[in-house]
Amino acid sequence: VLVGFLVAPGNLAWKTHVVLHGLCAQRPSHSLTIGGVTLPMDARMTGIYLGAAVTILWLIAARRHRATRVPSLPVLALLTSFVVALAVDGFIALLVDLRFPTPYEPSNVLRMATGILAGTSLGVALGHLFASSMWAQGNRQRAVVTRPVELLTPISVSGAIAVLAFMDIPLLYGPFAVGLLVAAVAVFALLAQVVMALVTDRGWSCRTAADLAPLAITSLAVAMVIIGGLSWLRFAAEQLLGLPKLT
Repeated sequence: VLVGFLVAPGNLAWKTHVVLHGLCAQRPSHSLTIGGVTLPMDARMTGIYLGAAVTILWLIAARRHRATRVPSLPVLALLTSFVVALAVDGFIALLVDLRFPTPYEPSNVLRMATGILAGTSLGVALGHLFASSMWAQGNRQRAVVTRPVELLTPISVSGAIAVLAFMDIPLLYGPFAVGLLVAAVAVFALLAQVVMALVTDRGWSCRTAADLAPLAITSLAVAMVIIGGLSWLRFAAEQLLGLPKLT
């Protein structure tokens, strides 16, 4: 599917903007440009999906993908504060749009930073949900994150990748655009797989990675349909209602 997408007519920027149109406001003023071309997601959403993807990969590399114990209160409190930070920055950005006085001026750096933090929380949540819903023999003695300091690893990696986006290197536009697309599909597919496993009474039934394959392939298809459907709905709403383009 990815190869078909890449070789389909149209340039990469246009195709990724179209596919991800239903997931992000895509405001140019809130988005990063690489080589003069705007990324298909704004800075905050870029941070969210970047943080989530890096965190999920880190959990797999650290062999936490079978850990089912609920994280400790300090870890949960820290993850919650990450989401609160994103909400606060987003609310302040709304106040700026409404022309109310604010304690600071929002920026794409802050949007990216709070997005990465919230994305890290999302990745941890997805990792825990997946492990707790899919495996017949999960590791109940270990949590996906055991200590708050462990989160420094995925956050640091995500931050380093984000720095590359701000460096405006033209050759990096393709990897970032495709990476955001893949990250979005992966996040939706993971969530769809958990929901489908529980709805179809196939939860807690997988013992090996091969056991995941049938449901994983189905959830991948579901994720692509959902993302494509949301994009179509937004384009349709813009046409029917004559909505102006966001700036």
